[in-house]
Amino acid sequence: MSKIGEFRMGIEENKRNDLIFKRNQLMTKLVIIFYLMSLVINAFIDPVILKFLAPTGLVTCLIIYLLSKSKAATHVTMYLTIFFIFSFFAMLITYEPLLINFIFLWLGLIISSIYHLVRPILFASLLTSIATVYFFFQFRNEIFPGADTVDVIYVTLFGVLVTIFLVFSSRFTEQLLLQAEKKNEVTSKELMRTKGYLDSLFNQLIDPIIIHDKNGVIFQVNKGFEDTYGWKDEEVAGKMMPQIKEFQLHLLRENWESVLKGETTREMELKNWTIDEELLEVAMSVSAIRTEDGRIVALATIIRDITEKKQTEAWIRRSEKLSVVGQLAAGVAHEIRNPITVIAGFLQLMKERKESSNDHLPIMLSELARINKIISEFLLLAKPGVEKFESVPIHKLVEEVLTLLNTSAIMKSISISSSFDIEETTIECEPDQIKQVLINLLKNSIEAMGYGGQIEVLVQETADNRIHIQIKDNGIGIPQDVLERIGEPFFTTKETGTGLGLMICARIVEHHHGEMEITSVEQVGTTVDIYFNKVIRKQEGKNEHSSQECDRENRKTIERNEVRSGTR
Repeated sequence: MSKIGEFRMGIEENKRNDLIFKRNQLMTKLVIIFYLMSLVINAFIDPVILKFLAPTGLVTCLIIYLLSKSKAATHVTMYLTIFFIFSFFAMLITYEPLLINFIFLWLGLIISSIYHLVRPILFASLLTSIATVYFFFQFRNEIFPGADTVDVIYVTLFGVLVTIFLVFSSRFTEQLLLQAEKKNEVTSKELMRTKGYLDSLFNQLIDPIIIHDKNGVIFQVNKGFEDTYGWKDEEVAGKMMPQIKEFQLHLLRENWESVLKGETTREMELKNWTIDEELLEVAMSVSAIRTEDGRIVALATIIRDITEKKQTEAWIRRSEKLSVVGQLAAGVAHEIRNPITVIAGFLQLMKERKESSNDHLPIMLSELARINKIISEFLLLAKPGVEKFESVPIHKLVEEVLTLLNTSAIMKSISISSSFDIEETTIECEPDQIKQVLINLLKNSIEAMGYGGQIEVLVQETADNRIHIQIKDNGIGIPQDVLERIGEPFFTTKETGTGLGLMICARIVEHHHGEMEITSVEQVGTTVDIYFNKVIRKQEGKNEHSSQECDRENRKTIERNEVRSGTR
Protein backbone atom coordinates (compact mmCIF):
# COMPACT_ATOMS: atom_id res chain seq x y z
CA MET A 1 0.00 0.00 0.00
CA SER A 2 1.32 3.48 -0.91
CA LYS A 3 2.04 6.14 1.66
CA ILE A 4 -0.87 8.21 0.34
CA GLY A 5 -3.24 5.28 0.89
CA GLU A 6 -1.91 4.78 4.41
CA PHE A 7 -2.32 8.45 5.11
CA ARG A 8 -5.94 8.41 3.95
CA MET A 9 -6.67 5.31 6.02
CA GLY A 10 -5.17 7.06 9.02
CA ILE A 11 -7.46 10.02 8.47
CA GLU A 12 -10.51 7.74 8.20
CA GLU A 13 -9.51 5.94 11.39
CA ASN A 14 -9.14 9.20 13.24
CA LYS A 15 -12.56 10.29 12.08
CA ARG A 16 -14.07 6.99 13.22
CA ASN A 17 -12.40 7.33 16.64
CA ASP A 18 -13.79 10.87 16.92
CA LEU A 19 -17.29 9.56 16.22
CA ILE A 20 -16.92 6.80 18.84
CA PHE A 21 -15.60 9.36 21.33
CA LYS A 22 -18.65 11.61 20.79
CA ARG A 23 -21.03 8.66 21.09
CA ASN A 24 -19.28 7.53 24.26
CA GLN A 25 -20.10 10.92 25.72
CA LEU A 26 -23.77 10.40 24.89
CA MET A 27 -23.85 6.76 26.10
CA THR A 28 -22.18 7.67 29.39
CA LYS A 29 -24.75 10.34 30.10
CA LEU A 30 -27.63 8.00 29.26
CA VAL A 31 -26.24 5.15 31.39
CA ILE A 32 -25.68 7.40 34.41
CA ILE A 33 -29.18 8.92 34.07
CA PHE A 34 -30.86 5.50 33.74
CA TYR A 35 -28.80 4.10 36.61
CA LEU A 36 -29.71 6.96 38.97
CA MET A 37 -33.38 6.64 37.99
CA SER A 38 -33.23 2.93 38.78
CA LEU A 39 -31.72 3.60 42.20
CA VAL A 40 -34.48 6.10 43.00
CA ILE A 41 -37.22 3.67 41.91
CA ASN A 42 -35.74 0.73 43.80
CA ALA A 43 -35.27 2.88 46.91
CA PHE A 44 -39.08 3.07 47.13
CA ILE A 45 -39.89 -0.48 45.96
CA ASP A 46 -37.12 -2.63 47.50
CA PRO A 47 -34.43 -0.68 49.39
CA VAL A 48 -32.54 -3.91 50.24
CA ILE A 49 -31.21 -4.21 46.68
CA LEU A 50 -29.35 -0.93 47.07
CA LYS A 51 -26.90 -2.55 49.52
CA PHE A 52 -25.01 -4.33 46.73
CA LEU A 53 -26.41 -2.48 43.66
CA ALA A 54 -25.50 1.08 44.63
CA PRO A 55 -21.77 0.81 45.53
CA THR A 56 -20.81 -1.37 42.58
CA GLY A 57 -22.82 0.67 40.08
CA LEU A 58 -21.58 4.03 41.32
CA VAL A 59 -17.94 2.94 41.08
CA THR A 60 -18.51 1.55 37.59
CA CYS A 61 -20.30 4.74 36.46
CA LEU A 62 -17.41 6.82 37.77
CA ILE A 63 -14.89 4.68 35.90
CA ILE A 64 -16.91 4.88 32.68
CA TYR A 65 -17.29 8.66 33.04
CA LEU A 66 -13.55 9.17 33.49
CA LEU A 67 -12.72 6.88 30.60
CA SER A 68 -15.20 8.71 28.31
CA LYS A 69 -13.11 11.87 28.71
CA SER A 70 -10.05 10.21 27.21
CA LYS A 71 -9.77 9.82 23.44
CA ALA A 72 -7.10 7.16 23.94
CA ALA A 73 -9.66 4.86 25.65
CA THR A 74 -12.54 5.23 23.20
CA HIS A 75 -12.88 1.52 22.35
CA VAL A 76 -12.40 0.41 25.97
CA THR A 77 -15.11 2.84 27.10
CA MET A 78 -17.48 1.59 24.39
CA TYR A 79 -17.20 -2.09 25.34
CA LEU A 80 -17.16 -1.35 29.09
CA THR A 81 -20.39 0.68 28.78
CA ILE A 82 -22.17 -2.17 26.95
CA PHE A 83 -20.87 -4.69 29.46
CA PHE A 84 -22.05 -2.53 32.38
CA ILE A 85 -25.60 -2.41 30.94
CA PHE A 86 -25.79 -6.21 30.78
CA SER A 87 -24.18 -6.59 34.20
CA PHE A 88 -26.75 -4.25 35.74
CA PHE A 89 -29.74 -6.13 34.31
CA ALA A 90 -28.11 -9.48 35.17
CA MET A 91 -27.88 -8.34 38.81
CA LEU A 92 -31.59 -7.39 38.76
CA ILE A 93 -32.57 -10.79 37.32
CA THR A 94 -30.40 -12.62 39.81
CA TYR A 95 -31.83 -10.68 42.74
CA GLU A 96 -35.44 -11.10 41.62
CA PRO A 97 -36.03 -13.35 38.57
CA LEU A 98 -38.99 -11.91 36.64
CA LEU A 99 -40.01 -11.99 33.00
CA ILE A 100 -39.91 -8.17 32.83
CA ASN A 101 -36.31 -8.15 34.05
CA PHE A 102 -35.42 -10.84 31.52
CA ILE A 103 -36.83 -8.76 28.64
CA PHE A 104 -34.41 -5.94 29.49
CA LEU A 105 -31.52 -8.13 28.27
CA TRP A 106 -32.43 -7.10 24.70
CA LEU A 107 -32.37 -3.42 25.72
CA GLY A 108 -28.59 -3.58 25.98
CA LEU A 109 -28.42 -5.08 22.49
CA ILE A 110 -30.63 -2.34 21.05
CA ILE A 111 -28.74 0.45 22.82
CA SER A 112 -25.43 -0.80 21.39
CA SER A 113 -26.65 0.16 17.90
CA ILE A 114 -26.11 3.81 18.81
CA TYR A 115 -22.48 3.37 17.76
CA HIS A 116 -23.51 2.26 14.24
CA LEU A 117 -20.65 -0.26 14.29
CA VAL A 118 -20.78 -4.01 13.74
CA ARG A 119 -18.37 -5.06 16.48
CA PRO A 120 -20.15 -3.52 19.49
CA ILE A 121 -23.45 -4.94 18.19
CA LEU A 122 -21.95 -8.44 17.88
CA PHE A 123 -20.42 -8.06 21.35
CA ALA A 124 -23.81 -7.10 22.78
CA SER A 125 -25.46 -9.94 20.86
CA LEU A 126 -23.01 -12.46 22.33
CA LEU A 127 -23.68 -11.22 25.85
CA THR A 128 -27.43 -11.38 25.20
CA SER A 129 -27.23 -15.00 23.92
CA ILE A 130 -25.08 -16.17 26.85
CA ALA A 131 -27.31 -14.44 29.40
CA THR A 132 -30.47 -15.80 27.72
CA VAL A 133 -29.28 -19.42 27.88
CA TYR A 134 -27.94 -19.05 31.41
CA PHE A 135 -31.07 -17.45 32.94
CA PHE A 136 -33.40 -19.73 30.97
CA PHE A 137 -31.96 -22.85 32.57
CA GLN A 138 -31.12 -21.24 35.93
CA PHE A 139 -34.51 -19.64 36.54
CA ARG A 140 -36.82 -21.56 34.20
CA ASN A 141 -39.52 -22.15 36.78
CA GLU A 142 -39.49 -18.52 38.00
CA ILE A 143 -39.28 -16.81 34.59
CA PHE A 144 -40.62 -19.41 32.14
CA PRO A 145 -42.94 -21.73 34.06
CA GLY A 146 -44.15 -24.59 31.81
CA ALA A 147 -41.60 -23.84 29.06
CA ASP A 148 -39.86 -26.68 27.23
CA THR A 149 -36.13 -26.93 26.69
CA VAL A 150 -36.55 -26.29 22.97
CA ASP A 151 -38.02 -22.83 23.74
CA VAL A 152 -34.59 -21.51 24.58
CA ILE A 153 -33.65 -21.99 20.92
CA TYR A 154 -36.53 -19.73 19.79
CA VAL A 155 -35.57 -17.09 22.33
CA THR A 156 -31.95 -17.20 21.16
CA LEU A 157 -32.99 -17.07 17.50
CA PHE A 158 -35.02 -13.95 18.28
CA GLY A 159 -31.85 -12.35 19.60
CA VAL A 160 -29.98 -13.40 16.45
CA LEU A 161 -32.68 -11.84 14.23
CA VAL A 162 -32.51 -8.60 16.20
CA THR A 163 -28.72 -8.66 15.81
CA ILE A 164 -28.92 -9.13 12.04
CA PHE A 165 -31.41 -6.29 11.74
CA LEU A 166 -29.27 -3.96 13.84
CA VAL A 167 -26.10 -4.85 11.91
CA PHE A 168 -27.64 -4.01 8.52
CA SER A 169 -29.41 -0.97 9.91
CA SER A 170 -26.21 0.32 11.51
CA ARG A 171 -24.14 -0.25 8.38
CA PHE A 172 -26.73 1.55 6.27
CA THR A 173 -26.93 4.42 8.75
CA GLU A 174 -23.16 4.60 8.96
CA GLN A 175 -22.89 4.86 5.19
CA LEU A 176 -25.42 7.68 5.17
CA LEU A 177 -23.52 9.48 7.91
CA LEU A 178 -20.23 9.08 6.05
CA GLN A 179 -21.77 10.38 2.83
CA ALA A 180 -23.30 13.32 4.67
CA GLU A 181 -19.97 14.02 6.34
CA LYS A 182 -18.13 13.93 3.02
CA LYS A 183 -20.65 16.27 1.44
CA ASN A 184 -20.39 18.55 4.43
CA GLU A 185 -16.62 18.49 4.15
CA VAL A 186 -16.74 19.28 0.43
CA THR A 187 -19.25 22.06 1.06
CA SER A 188 -17.12 23.47 3.84
CA LYS A 189 -14.05 23.50 1.60
CA GLU A 190 -16.01 25.20 -1.18
CA LEU A 191 -17.34 27.77 1.27
CA MET A 192 -13.86 28.42 2.63
CA ARG A 193 -12.51 28.73 -0.92
CA THR A 194 -15.34 31.09 -1.88
CA LYS A 195 -14.82 33.10 1.31
CA GLY A 196 -11.14 33.34 0.45
CA TYR A 197 -11.96 34.59 -3.04
CA LEU A 198 -14.44 37.15 -1.69
CA ASP A 199 -12.03 38.34 1.00
CA SER A 200 -9.30 38.68 -1.60
CA LEU A 201 -11.61 40.59 -3.96
CA PHE A 202 -12.93 42.73 -1.09
CA ASN A 203 -9.45 43.84 -0.07
CA GLN A 204 -7.94 44.14 -3.56
CA LEU A 205 -10.56 46.55 -4.89
CA ILE A 206 -9.21 50.09 -5.12
CA ASP A 207 -12.60 51.69 -4.45
CA PRO A 208 -13.45 51.99 -0.73
CA ILE A 209 -16.14 49.55 0.49
CA ILE A 210 -17.97 49.78 3.81
CA ILE A 211 -20.07 46.95 5.26
CA HIS A 212 -22.46 48.48 7.80
CA ASP A 213 -25.91 48.23 9.35
CA LYS A 214 -28.97 50.35 8.53
CA ASN A 215 -27.83 53.07 10.96
CA GLY A 216 -24.33 53.43 9.51
CA VAL A 217 -22.47 51.45 12.19
CA ILE A 218 -19.49 49.84 10.46
CA PHE A 219 -18.90 46.09 10.49
CA GLN A 220 -15.90 46.04 8.18
CA VAL A 221 -14.00 48.17 5.65
CA ASN A 222 -11.61 47.08 2.90
CA LYS A 223 -8.04 48.14 2.22
CA GLY A 224 -9.28 50.62 -0.39
CA PHE A 225 -11.06 52.50 2.41
CA GLU A 226 -7.93 52.47 4.56
CA ASP A 227 -5.77 53.79 1.70
CA THR A 228 -8.28 56.49 0.69
CA TYR A 229 -9.34 57.83 4.08
CA GLY A 230 -6.50 56.83 6.41
CA TRP A 231 -8.56 55.00 9.07
CA LYS A 232 -7.79 51.33 9.76
CA ASP A 233 -10.46 48.64 9.91
CA GLU A 234 -10.00 48.06 13.64
CA GLU A 235 -10.28 51.83 14.28
CA VAL A 236 -13.71 52.23 12.68
CA ALA A 237 -15.34 48.84 13.37
CA GLY A 238 -18.40 49.31 15.57
CA LYS A 239 -18.46 53.09 14.99
CA MET A 240 -20.34 55.48 12.73
CA MET A 241 -18.83 56.36 9.34
CA PRO A 242 -16.04 58.81 10.20
CA GLN A 243 -15.63 60.30 6.71
CA ILE A 244 -19.03 62.02 6.65
CA LYS A 245 -20.44 64.83 8.73
CA GLU A 246 -23.49 64.59 10.95
CA PHE A 247 -25.69 66.76 8.72
CA GLN A 248 -25.13 64.35 5.79
CA LEU A 249 -26.34 61.30 7.71
CA HIS A 250 -30.05 61.88 7.20
CA LEU A 251 -29.52 62.04 3.42
CA LEU A 252 -27.72 58.72 3.49
CA ARG A 253 -30.29 57.17 5.84
CA GLU A 254 -33.06 58.02 3.37
CA ASN A 255 -31.07 56.12 0.75
CA TRP A 256 -30.52 53.17 3.11
CA GLU A 257 -34.22 53.01 3.96
CA SER A 258 -35.02 52.83 0.24
CA VAL A 259 -32.59 49.93 -0.19
CA LEU A 260 -34.13 48.11 2.78
CA LYS A 261 -37.55 48.49 1.13
CA GLY A 262 -36.21 46.87 -2.05
CA GLU A 263 -36.23 50.10 -4.07
CA THR A 264 -33.58 50.96 -6.66
CA THR A 265 -31.33 53.86 -5.71
CA ARG A 266 -28.83 55.95 -7.64
CA GLU A 267 -25.37 57.17 -6.81
CA MET A 268 -25.18 60.09 -4.41
CA GLU A 269 -22.45 62.67 -4.90
CA LEU A 270 -21.28 64.01 -1.54
CA LYS A 271 -18.27 65.58 0.10
CA ASN A 272 -16.17 63.33 2.35
CA TRP A 273 -13.27 64.05 4.66
CA THR A 274 -10.12 62.00 5.25
CA ILE A 275 -8.43 61.46 8.60
CA ASP A 276 -6.27 64.52 7.76
CA GLU A 277 -9.39 66.65 7.03
CA GLU A 278 -8.68 66.57 3.30
CA LEU A 279 -11.86 67.17 1.28
CA LEU A 280 -12.88 64.55 -1.29
CA GLU A 281 -15.67 64.57 -3.88
CA VAL A 282 -17.13 61.05 -3.94
CA ALA A 283 -20.01 59.08 -5.48
CA MET A 284 -21.62 56.62 -3.06
CA SER A 285 -23.82 53.68 -4.09
CA VAL A 286 -25.54 51.28 -1.68
CA SER A 287 -26.67 47.66 -2.09
CA ALA A 288 -28.14 45.11 0.29
CA ILE A 289 -26.36 41.98 1.54
CA ARG A 290 -28.90 39.16 1.78
CA THR A 291 -29.00 35.62 3.11
CA GLU A 292 -30.22 32.67 1.03
CA ASP A 293 -33.78 33.23 2.26
CA GLY A 294 -33.68 36.87 1.12
CA ARG A 295 -33.26 38.42 4.55
CA ILE A 296 -31.12 41.60 4.60
CA VAL A 297 -28.32 41.29 7.15
CA ALA A 298 -26.16 44.29 6.20
CA LEU A 299 -25.60 47.05 3.66
CA ALA A 300 -22.58 47.58 1.42
CA THR A 301 -21.61 51.13 0.45
CA ILE A 302 -19.21 51.38 -2.48
CA ILE A 303 -17.42 54.72 -2.82
CA ARG A 304 -15.77 56.21 -5.92
CA ASP A 305 -13.37 59.09 -5.53
CA ILE A 306 -14.42 61.58 -8.22
CA THR A 307 -12.32 64.50 -6.99
CA GLU A 308 -10.09 64.47 -10.07
CA LYS A 309 -13.12 64.00 -12.30
CA LYS A 310 -14.79 67.05 -10.75
CA GLN A 311 -11.62 69.08 -11.13
CA THR A 312 -11.39 68.04 -14.78
CA GLU A 313 -15.04 68.95 -15.34
CA ALA A 314 -14.45 72.34 -13.72
CA TRP A 315 -11.44 72.89 -15.99
CA ILE A 316 -13.52 71.93 -19.03
CA ARG A 317 -16.29 74.29 -17.93
CA ARG A 318 -13.77 77.10 -17.55
CA SER A 319 -12.43 76.32 -21.00
CA GLU A 320 -15.94 76.32 -22.42
CA LYS A 321 -16.68 79.63 -20.72
CA LEU A 322 -13.54 81.14 -22.22
CA SER A 323 -14.61 79.82 -25.59
CA VAL A 324 -18.09 81.30 -25.13
CA VAL A 325 -16.56 84.58 -24.02
CA GLY A 326 -14.53 84.64 -27.23
CA GLN A 327 -17.62 83.93 -29.30
CA LEU A 328 -19.60 86.58 -27.42
CA ALA A 329 -16.84 89.13 -27.84
CA ALA A 330 -16.69 88.44 -31.57
CA GLY A 331 -20.48 88.57 -31.82
CA VAL A 332 -20.76 91.82 -29.87
CA ALA A 333 -18.05 93.39 -32.01
CA HIS A 334 -19.84 92.26 -35.17
CA GLU A 335 -23.29 93.40 -34.00
CA ILE A 336 -22.09 96.79 -32.75
CA ARG A 337 -19.86 97.50 -35.76
CA ASN A 338 -22.85 97.83 -38.13
CA PRO A 339 -24.72 100.57 -36.24
CA ILE A 340 -21.43 102.33 -35.44
CA THR A 341 -20.60 102.32 -39.17
CA VAL A 342 -23.98 103.86 -39.93
CA ILE A 343 -23.54 106.57 -37.27
CA ALA A 344 -19.97 107.28 -38.38
CA GLY A 345 -21.14 107.64 -41.98
CA PHE A 346 -23.81 110.14 -41.09
CA LEU A 347 -21.41 112.12 -38.90
CA GLN A 348 -18.84 112.19 -41.71
CA LEU A 349 -21.54 113.36 -44.11
CA MET A 350 -22.62 116.13 -41.76
CA LYS A 351 -18.98 117.17 -41.30
CA GLU A 352 -18.43 117.42 -45.00
CA ARG A 353 -21.65 119.42 -45.47
CA LYS A 354 -20.94 121.40 -42.34
CA GLU A 355 -24.58 121.16 -41.44
CA SER A 356 -26.85 118.73 -39.59
CA SER A 357 -29.94 117.09 -41.01
CA ASN A 358 -33.01 116.28 -38.96
CA ASP A 359 -33.61 113.30 -41.25
CA HIS A 360 -30.37 111.71 -40.07
CA LEU A 361 -30.90 112.15 -36.33
CA PRO A 362 -33.75 109.56 -35.89
CA ILE A 363 -31.68 106.96 -37.72
CA MET A 364 -28.63 107.69 -35.58
CA LEU A 365 -30.68 107.57 -32.38
CA SER A 366 -32.20 104.26 -33.51
CA GLU A 367 -28.75 102.79 -34.11
CA LEU A 368 -27.57 104.03 -30.71
CA ALA A 369 -30.63 102.41 -29.09
CA ARG A 370 -29.73 99.19 -30.89
CA ILE A 371 -26.21 99.34 -29.49
CA ASN A 372 -27.58 99.97 -26.00
CA LYS A 373 -29.92 96.97 -26.32
CA ILE A 374 -27.09 94.66 -27.40
CA ILE A 375 -24.88 95.80 -24.54
CA SER A 376 -27.74 95.41 -22.02
CA GLU A 377 -28.47 91.87 -23.16
CA PHE A 378 -24.79 91.07 -23.11
CA LEU A 379 -24.47 92.30 -19.51
CA LEU A 380 -27.60 90.40 -18.45
CA LEU A 381 -26.22 87.25 -20.06
CA ALA A 382 -22.92 87.68 -18.24
CA LYS A 383 -24.64 88.12 -14.87
CA PRO A 384 -28.45 87.90 -14.52
CA GLY A 385 -28.40 90.25 -11.54
CA VAL A 386 -27.72 90.55 -7.86
CA GLU A 387 -29.38 87.79 -5.84
CA LYS A 388 -32.42 89.46 -4.32
CA PHE A 389 -34.52 86.35 -4.19
CA GLU A 390 -37.92 86.36 -2.54
CA SER A 391 -40.67 83.81 -2.03
CA VAL A 392 -43.17 84.32 -4.86
CA PRO A 393 -46.40 82.36 -5.52
CA ILE A 394 -45.73 80.77 -8.90
CA HIS A 395 -49.45 80.73 -9.74
CA LYS A 396 -49.72 84.53 -9.42
CA LEU A 397 -46.49 85.19 -11.30
CA VAL A 398 -47.50 83.10 -14.34
CA GLU A 399 -50.98 84.64 -14.46
CA GLU A 400 -49.49 88.16 -14.55
CA VAL A 401 -47.39 87.22 -17.59
CA LEU A 402 -50.37 85.62 -19.35
CA THR A 403 -52.48 88.73 -18.73
CA LEU A 404 -49.69 90.89 -20.15
CA LEU A 405 -49.37 88.87 -23.41
CA ASN A 406 -52.99 87.89 -23.88
CA THR A 407 -53.78 91.00 -25.93
CA SER A 408 -50.90 90.36 -28.33
CA ALA A 409 -52.08 86.76 -28.77
CA ILE A 410 -55.71 87.77 -29.43
CA MET A 411 -54.59 90.20 -32.15
CA LYS A 412 -53.13 87.18 -34.00
CA SER A 413 -56.15 84.95 -33.21
CA ILE A 414 -54.02 82.84 -30.89
CA SER A 415 -55.63 81.36 -27.81
CA ILE A 416 -53.58 80.88 -24.62
CA SER A 417 -55.01 78.31 -22.19
CA SER A 418 -53.59 77.70 -18.73
CA SER A 419 -53.85 74.84 -16.25
CA PHE A 420 -52.73 75.11 -12.62
CA ASP A 421 -52.49 71.98 -10.45
CA ILE A 422 -51.07 74.04 -7.60
CA GLU A 423 -52.32 77.21 -5.94
CA GLU A 424 -50.24 78.35 -2.97
CA THR A 425 -46.84 76.85 -3.87
CA THR A 426 -43.98 79.37 -3.89
CA ILE A 427 -40.47 79.47 -5.33
CA GLU A 428 -37.38 81.46 -4.36
CA CYS A 429 -36.69 83.78 -7.31
CA GLU A 430 -36.18 87.27 -8.63
CA PRO A 431 -39.70 87.88 -10.01
CA ASP A 432 -38.75 90.24 -12.85
CA GLN A 433 -36.19 87.81 -14.21
CA ILE A 434 -38.65 84.89 -14.19
CA LYS A 435 -41.22 87.11 -15.90
CA GLN A 436 -38.59 87.98 -18.52
CA VAL A 437 -38.03 84.27 -19.18
CA LEU A 438 -41.76 83.52 -19.53
CA ILE A 439 -42.39 86.60 -21.69
CA ASN A 440 -39.50 85.71 -24.00
CA LEU A 441 -40.66 82.11 -24.40
CA LEU A 442 -44.31 83.01 -24.92
CA LYS A 443 -43.38 85.66 -27.49
CA ASN A 444 -41.33 83.07 -29.37
CA SER A 445 -44.38 80.77 -29.39
CA ILE A 446 -46.66 83.57 -30.61
CA GLU A 447 -44.23 84.48 -33.39
CA ALA A 448 -43.90 80.80 -34.40
CA MET A 449 -47.69 80.41 -34.69
CA GLY A 450 -48.20 82.90 -37.51
CA TYR A 451 -51.95 83.61 -37.52
CA GLY A 452 -54.18 81.43 -35.35
CA GLY A 453 -53.25 78.58 -33.08
CA GLN A 454 -53.19 77.33 -29.52
CA ILE A 455 -50.66 77.79 -26.70
CA GLU A 456 -50.99 75.68 -23.56
CA VAL A 457 -49.36 76.66 -20.27
CA LEU A 458 -49.24 73.98 -17.55
CA VAL A 459 -47.99 74.54 -14.00
CA GLN A 460 -47.77 71.50 -11.71
CA GLU A 461 -45.75 69.86 -8.94
CA THR A 462 -43.67 66.79 -9.78
CA ALA A 463 -43.32 63.64 -7.69
CA ASP A 464 -39.91 64.82 -6.45
CA ASN A 465 -41.33 68.13 -5.10
CA ARG A 466 -40.26 70.38 -7.97
CA ILE A 467 -42.27 73.02 -9.83
CA HIS A 468 -42.80 72.17 -13.50
CA ILE A 469 -43.80 74.94 -15.95
CA GLN A 470 -44.60 73.77 -19.49
CA ILE A 471 -45.23 76.02 -22.50
CA LYS A 472 -46.53 74.12 -25.52
CA ASP A 473 -47.55 75.51 -28.92
CA ASN A 474 -48.73 73.98 -32.19
CA GLY A 475 -46.68 76.24 -34.41
CA ILE A 476 -44.35 75.37 -37.29
CA GLY A 477 -41.81 73.76 -34.98
CA ILE A 478 -38.04 73.97 -35.15
CA PRO A 479 -35.94 71.96 -37.64
CA GLN A 480 -33.53 69.52 -36.03
CA ASP A 481 -30.42 71.26 -37.36
CA VAL A 482 -31.66 74.58 -35.93
CA LEU A 483 -32.71 72.96 -32.63
CA GLU A 484 -29.18 71.66 -32.14
CA ARG A 485 -27.77 75.19 -32.45
CA ILE A 486 -30.26 76.88 -30.13
CA GLY A 487 -28.29 78.49 -27.33
CA GLU A 488 -25.30 79.44 -29.45
CA PRO A 489 -24.44 83.13 -28.97
CA PHE A 490 -25.86 85.41 -31.70
CA PHE A 491 -27.45 82.52 -33.59
CA THR A 492 -30.94 83.51 -34.67
CA THR A 493 -33.45 82.84 -37.44
CA LYS A 494 -35.18 86.22 -36.95
CA GLU A 495 -34.31 89.19 -39.13
CA THR A 496 -34.20 91.60 -36.19
CA GLY A 497 -33.09 89.13 -33.51
CA THR A 498 -29.80 89.25 -31.63
CA GLY A 499 -29.56 85.52 -30.87
CA LEU A 500 -29.19 86.20 -27.15
CA GLY A 501 -32.80 85.75 -25.98
CA LEU A 502 -32.80 81.99 -25.32
CA MET A 503 -29.26 82.17 -23.93
CA ILE A 504 -30.46 84.78 -21.43
CA CYS A 505 -33.47 82.61 -20.51
CA ALA A 506 -31.26 79.59 -19.93
CA ARG A 507 -28.81 81.67 -17.90
CA ILE A 508 -31.58 83.06 -15.68
CA VAL A 509 -33.06 79.60 -15.10
CA GLU A 510 -29.63 78.20 -14.26
CA HIS A 511 -29.04 81.16 -11.93
CA HIS A 512 -32.21 80.08 -10.08
CA HIS A 513 -30.88 76.49 -9.80
CA GLY A 514 -33.46 75.28 -12.28
CA GLU A 515 -33.43 73.35 -15.55
CA MET A 516 -34.82 74.19 -18.99
CA GLU A 517 -35.44 71.72 -21.82
CA ILE A 518 -36.67 72.46 -25.37
CA THR A 519 -38.19 69.79 -27.61
CA SER A 520 -39.75 70.40 -31.04
CA VAL A 521 -41.18 68.56 -34.03
CA GLU A 522 -41.58 70.31 -37.39
CA GLN A 523 -45.18 71.11 -38.35
CA VAL A 524 -46.32 69.81 -34.95
CA GLY A 525 -45.08 72.33 -32.40
CA THR A 526 -42.57 73.18 -29.73
CA THR A 527 -42.55 72.38 -26.00
CA VAL A 528 -40.45 74.13 -23.36
CA ASP A 529 -40.19 72.52 -19.89
CA ILE A 530 -38.82 74.48 -16.94
CA TYR A 531 -38.15 73.00 -13.49
CA PHE A 532 -37.68 74.99 -10.26
CA ASN A 533 -37.18 73.92 -6.65
CA LYS A 534 -40.17 74.42 -4.39
CA VAL A 535 -39.82 76.46 -1.19
CA ILE A 536 -40.15 74.25 1.94
CA ARG A 537 -40.44 76.46 4.99
CA LYS A 538 -38.86 75.16 8.19
CA GLN A 539 -38.18 76.65 11.62
CA GLU A 540 -34.44 76.27 11.89
CA GLY A 541 -32.09 77.44 14.60
CA LYS A 542 -29.00 79.43 13.96
CA ASN A 543 -26.75 76.49 14.70
CA GLU A 544 -28.45 74.40 12.02
CA HIS A 545 -28.06 76.99 9.26
CA SER A 546 -24.73 75.84 7.87
CA SER A 547 -25.76 72.19 7.99
CA GLN A 548 -28.94 72.92 6.03
CA GLU A 549 -26.98 74.92 3.45
CA CYS A 550 -24.64 71.97 2.89
CA ASP A 551 -27.64 69.66 2.80
CA ARG A 552 -29.25 71.83 0.13
CA GLU A 553 -26.08 71.86 -1.95
CA ASN A 554 -25.88 68.06 -1.76
CA ARG A 555 -29.51 67.73 -2.86
CA LYS A 556 -28.92 70.11 -5.77
CA THR A 557 -25.94 68.04 -6.86
CA ILE A 558 -28.04 64.87 -6.74
CA GLU A 559 -30.88 66.49 -8.67
CA ARG A 560 -28.54 67.83 -11.35
CA ASN A 561 -27.01 64.37 -11.78
CA GLU A 562 -30.45 62.81 -12.15
CA VAL A 563 -31.41 65.38 -14.79
CA ARG A 564 -28.19 64.80 -16.74
CA SER A 565 -28.73 61.01 -16.64
CA GLY A 566 -32.25 61.40 -18.04
CA THR A 567 -34.18 60.42 -14.92
CA ARG A 568 -36.31 63.58 -15.24
